[in-house]
Amino acid sequence: MSSTKTWDWWRGDVDWNTPAGRLLRTFFDGLPTDRRFHFILFGSAPLQLTLNRSWTSADVDLFSDDDEDHHERIRHLGLGKGQADLYLELGYRLSFRTTPLMAERAKVVSLGHITVTIPHPLDILIAKLARLDAKDLLAFRRVIDLTGHPTREELMQELQNAVDLFRPAFDDESPNLYPSNSMRLWQELWQTPLDVGRDIVAPALARRRAGYGDPPPDYQRSLAS
Repeated sequence: MSSTKTWDWWRGDVDWNTPAGRLLRTFFDGLPTDRRFHFILFGSAPLQLTLNRSWTSADVDLFSDDDEDHHERIRHLGLGKGQADLYLELGYRLSFRTTPLMAERAKVVSLGHITVTIPHPLDILIAKLARLDAKDLLAFRRVIDLTGHPTREELMQELQNAVDLFRPAFDDESPNLYPSNSMRLWQELWQTPLDVGRDIVAPALARRRAGYGDPPPDYQRSLAS
């Protein structure tokens, strides 16, 4: 029986002999060996590590699963911004906003006392919708060129699963750009309009209510009113 999952096209094989891989191994080699560490990668480094070693990026984004501050250690090792052409950029858990399926489909690699979580390209791409500048849009195009995924239907399903990303921002000075950037992405990639309310929010909330045992409302009628 074939799988209905939208992410089975990625195996997650990691090439540590890439610029990002070598930088990370240098950092890991400089960590104390008397305790365990767990890091989650984000940004474009996972795409270089698992899809195409020629994928370029100025930095490697990561955060510790307990949000430990490693800035001083990174600077001591000479791996920070301004110290190397390719440098480590330490973030925090809240820096990486993506789908609730990230942990389920990520690749988890053990390197001695270091555990590394490498998110699926889908989760990397969806996180890029928070900004969607020229290089983020290029990342979508390159992943699709390399793998044939995500298709328009696959990405729509993924965004429905991540419907909470479309909630209004808490901070009026930092508006939530997921809705407008998703609409722009649809036009750029597929030359077709996307109605966020109709195509993403309504079906996602219908499934959520059905899961609670409530009958799904007639969204077509409510949107038309």
